[in-house]
Amino acid sequence: MFSKIDKSRLIAIKNDKILVLEKIGEKKKYSLAGGVKKKKETDIQSLIREAFEEIGLKLKKKDLTYFLSRKSASKQKQEIYKHYFITIKPVKNIEVLEINKFKKVLWIPWYDALEYLDKDDRSAITLYFDQFRKQVN
Repeated sequence: MFSKIDKSRLIAIKNDKILVLEKIGEKKKYSLAGGVKKKKETDIQSLIREAFEEIGLKLKKKDLTYFLSRKSASKQKQEIYKHYFITIKPVKNIEVLEINKFKKVLWIPWYDALEYLDKDDRSAITLYFDQFRKQVN
């Protein structure tokens, strides 16, 4: 029997930059804001709570657009689903609040961030910008 874990991730966009959190550790690693859904939460409620806990970002449902969900590799009989949401809302007055997990919060050109993101986040970001560029041109 597999247990299911749902995670929500924020893709915050400003021009060609994305908002990332730099993780604490020897090796440079970035993460998108977000985290694990609690039992009674929806995916979007989870993201709103996590973004506020991690960086003090106050989001509302209307600020977010569902983008896609992906099933990740299973570990120890767990199925992990990541749900990605986009916001283009201006992001102000943010800082790392979970200082035990993250060094800093940064706006980075999306293509510069890719090599430091995990496989799922990298794939979602690439897909978004590939689609976005085709719509703009």
